[in-house]
Formats: sequence, C-alpha cells, structure tokens
Amino acid sequence: MYKHGVAFVERSGSIDGDFDLSFRREDMKDVLKSLAVAVVDGDVSVGTVAFDTPSDPRAELENRNLLFESGEALVGLLDGLRGRAVEVHCEDRRHRGEVIGVDEFVGGRQTRRLLVLRTDTGVVSLVDLRDAQSVEVLEDRSRDDLDYFVDRSRSASAGENRTATVRIRGRADDARVSYIVPSPVWRVSYRVIDDGDSVTVVAMGIVHNPLDEDLTDVALTLTTGQPISFDIDLYRGKHVQRTVVEETERVAAPPDARRKKYRAESGVGRESAAYAMSGGAFAAPDAYEESAEEVQTDDRGEHFEYRLTTPVSLKRGGAAMVPLVVKPVDNVRRERIWRDGSEAAPDIVLAFTNTTGVVLEEGPAVVYEEGSYAGEAMLPFSSRGADLRLAFAKDLAVRCRHTTTYSTVTSRVRLDREAAIEEQREELRHVLRAENDQDEPVDVIFELPLTVGHAVVPQDGVAEVSESGSWHRLRVTVPGHGVVEASVLETWPSYCEVEYELLSPGQLEEWLAERSLDEATVGALSGVLAGWEQATRMDAQREQLEAERNDIYTAQSRIAEQLKVLVSDGPESDLRRRHVRELEQLQNQVDELEGRIRRLRDDASTARESASAGLRQMIDGTTS
Repeated sequence: MYKHGVAFVERSGSIDGDFDLSFRREDMKDVLKSLAVAVVDGDVSVGTVAFDTPSDPRAELENRNLLFESGEALVGLLDGLRGRAVEVHCEDRRHRGEVIGVDEFVGGRQTRRLLVLRTDTGVVSLVDLRDAQSVEVLEDRSRDDLDYFVDRSRSASAGENRTATVRIRGRADDARVSYIVPSPVWRVSYRVIDDGDSVTVVAMGIVHNPLDEDLTDVALTLTTGQPISFDIDLYRGKHVQRTVVEETERVAAPPDARRKKYRAESGVGRESAAYAMSGGAFAAPDAYEESAEEVQTDDRGEHFEYRLTTPVSLKRGGAAMVPLVVKPVDNVRRERIWRDGSEAAPDIVLAFTNTTGVVLEEGPAVVYEEGSYAGEAMLPFSSRGADLRLAFAKDLAVRCRHTTTYSTVTSRVRLDREAAIEEQREELRHVLRAENDQDEPVDVIFELPLTVGHAVVPQDGVAEVSESGSWHRLRVTVPGHGVVEASVLETWPSYCEVEYELLSPGQLEEWLAERSLDEATVGALSGVLAGWEQATRMDAQREQLEAERNDIYTAQSRIAEQLKVLVSDGPESDLRRRHVRELEQLQNQVDELEGRIRRLRDDASTARESASAGLRQMIDGTTS
C-alpha cells in the first residue's frame, strides 16, 4: 500500500487454462492500466484479457426485449423467440414449430397459458405450457441469443462487479498476477509513552481493505514512497467524431470536430494487541513489542517500507490497526515554549531525537505521562536522526507577553561622489515578560521570528540565545511566584542617500551633534553649502534682470510698430523723433542689463564651480 491512493496487489498460485478475476466497476480503469501476468514455473502462453464493458447489462437486455420479470421467465423467453423454430417436450409427445406467441385463457379459477406454434405443414397448434417439460431452441441464431441473454443476466446479477478473463494456453505451477487498484491511504497513529525514566514511541499503522473480498493471511507492505500515478479511463470505449460529408451542391462540409476528450472486524494473524486501562493507568508498551519486532523495514532510497512478516486478515469492507514500531528515543527533554503571537500560556513540549531507526510518517500522537493521558500533537514526517518537538499541552500556571519598541540610529555619514550616505542602524527592542504561579522556578523559551541579516543581542535576563528553523530561541528563567522581564535587541543595518544640493545647515548640525561627522568636515561642507547658496542667489538675481530685459524688449517692439506708420514730414515728424529717442534710451537700458546678467551668470558659475571643487577635494581627501 502506498501513500498516494493506490494499492499494488499481487496474487500467486498455479494455473491451468483460462481464469477469471472479479473487480469493482470503478477499479477497472486502474486494472486495465496495470494488469500483468508473470510465469515463474511452467509453460504458459498468455493471450487476451476479455472483460465486461462498463455498460449496464440490464439496459442492454431491455433494449433487446430480453429483460424478464421474476415469474415470467418462460413466457418472456417464448415472446422473445417469436418467429423462431423450437421443439417443446411434453411427456411422451414433442411439438415442433415456429413460435407465434403465448395466449392466456381464464376458465373458472384457473388460468391456462397456451403456446401457439406454426408447424411445418402450416397447421397452427396449441401447446398447454402446464404440460411442457423443456423447450429446445432449434436455430443457431436463437441459441446465440440465448447465450447472450445468459451472459448478460449473469453480469446483471453481479451488481457493480465486473469480470476479467485471462486467456491461458498451458499450465504453470507458479504464476503471479499483479495490478493496482484505488485504495484509501494507509495512515499512522502514535503513542508517545513517558514513564519518567524513558520515552517510547509506538507507531500503529491503519489500513483498509481495498478489494471487494475477504483477505485472509495476506502479506502486507506499507510504503512511504509516492510514485507518480494518474487516472485515465481505459475502460469506457472512446469514439472519435468523424467529419460528416454532404454533397457539395447542397451544404458545405462542417469543420473537423474532435472530442476533448472504526468499527470493522479485522484480525492480525494473532490476537490483536490492545490498550490495557486499569484505574486510569496506561499499559506499558511491552504488549506491542513482539508484534512490532516482526515488522521488517527497508530503506529503498525514495521509498521506505514496513513489511509485516505476520500475515494479515481483513474482512471485506474492513480495516485494521497493526503495530509497526515500538522503540525508545534519545535526547529527551521537556520544554515550555512561547511563540510570538500566541496566547499567554506557553506550550508544554516533549522534545526528542528520532533514534527509532525508521522513518516516521506524519500522524497524530497521543502523549501519556506516568500512566495518564497528557495531551495530543501532530508528529510531522521525520527522517532518522531528526529532532522533534511535540507541543501537547498548555501550562496555564505561566503567562507570557511580548512588547517591542523601534528606533533608528545614525552610525556614520559617508561622503560619496553623488550624495552623502547616511549609514543607519535600525533597532527593535523586544521586552519578554513571564509570570510564574508555581512554587518551583521554570524555564521558558521565547521564540521570535528569525530574519536573515538581523542580529539578536541578549540583554538583561536572557540566559541563552539559539536558532531553530526560522526562530530565535531565547531562554528565560522565572522564579517561583515571580515575574521576569528580559530583553533582547534585534539590529540590522540600513542607509539612505541625501543629495548634496538638498543638504541643509540643520542636517549638518544634527550630524555634528550625533558625531556622525567631525567638526572639520562639517565646516568644509558648510563652506560648500554657502558657495552653492551664493550661486543660487545670483541665479535668482539674474532671472529677475532677465525678466526686466524681456519687458523692455516688449516696449521696443510696440514702438517699432508705431514708427512703421509715421512719416518723416509734416506734423508726424515730431512724434516720430520722440519715439526714436525713446528707443535709444530703452536700448541703453538693455545694454546695461545684459552686462549685469552676464556678470551674475559668470559669478554664479564661478561660485558653483568653486564649491564643487571644494566638495571633490574634500571627498577625495575623505575617501583616500
């Protein structure tokens, strides 16, 4: 039996000619996919495998008018033979002819059924069916139909079961027939028994009979492997829809279309081991050891097998629970674990190493301590040598809580080519609080999520820090009737970039106060910022002068348009001369503004270049 829903069945024995196998209707798909015959000792030729179709045999008989109700078999059969030749034996007489039908005559309290026959001479005769002892079917076709009727009736009476007939020529003293069928997955339940001195793991396999028959004294192997398996219906006939072709002058041919396609009685070779409960005490696992010792295990790479050497018997539709492993384990310890995000009470955990020598499948585990039920847990799939922790109860006498505070600290500032790099250290302070109502001190292990790249530094009250899987494990000792607040600091690096032109004097003063930069560097950076600020002010003045110049350009354009319509002689000559003088004054203003704009642009560029050169020199000096 495998863990992915199939059972591999192998039958062995002698064969002499054809033999039949019976399967549930829904199992036929997997049987046809996997059925194989192997001859170990003998001279055999294996031929075809004939099997019943998935169609309903009752429906087939009904379609052929051969489905007879109980009490009407003879009349129904004769009705089905209308027009066919039969011979009816009635004591010392025989009536031969073709069946015309069956008539009923009611006389008094009796009903007579008379078979109407047409004889060879053309005479219609009547045969009282009360006198009939047998009816012989004379035609080959009728005999074939009768064979078909009997065969389909046999299938109909078999219910949902279907028969596969293996055609064999020859004889073999030892042959093997194998196939797979769907099966409930086998499962495991555990008893983890702590008697105070040692811990013993008892593994019980739970199996269901996958066949529609009683299984008596079969060899059973439970496999942890998971081969690839899929469902494909080879049982039902598959029809391909062919293209329908019509005369071209009437209708166009359609495109090609394809179909897109527990309480069951059971035994275990000997009397089944059972729990012995007396006064609330659980029996020692010794009762299981003898049965479990007869289970052979085998590691086959991708598979791990439990082979039960004692034969197993399973009733049809039944199941059984069989001992697989009874082994003590090592490195046993009891822990109280509180995980971030849990309720206040910590888990009581039984921790140990899988030293049983076998692979343990996933399954529920009931924990017994010193003869009493202590709790339940899910035991995960565990390889040999793996460490296990089973949380099976809550310690209500201990209450835990977890709070955090977050802060960011600038550790230093680096001057890069493009920007100032502010290197930071992000800190998350965890405060772990535990209250103990018991008389004795207890150790509580706080588990906090483990993040790659984060460091955890123990503070006051933390006795031990370790890692397990994706968790930090922090051990805290809490005195009897006491309260402990311990803390750890979780840190990780980060950084941010600040473009130089976006730096402010306030930011420099903050870095100086935090001693992220020394006074000389801050002074040099302040000079750079002053140079950039001066250049920015010059740019603003230049932009203001450029705006004034643009206004003068607009006034000049307006005057020039007016001069185009004024003549040089007559009354318009005075006005024209005034406009010309105004243009000369405006042009003088433009010349003066352009000179100032040019000087401001040059001065701003010089200030900016000087500041940038100072920054480069400072960066080169810092990086070198």
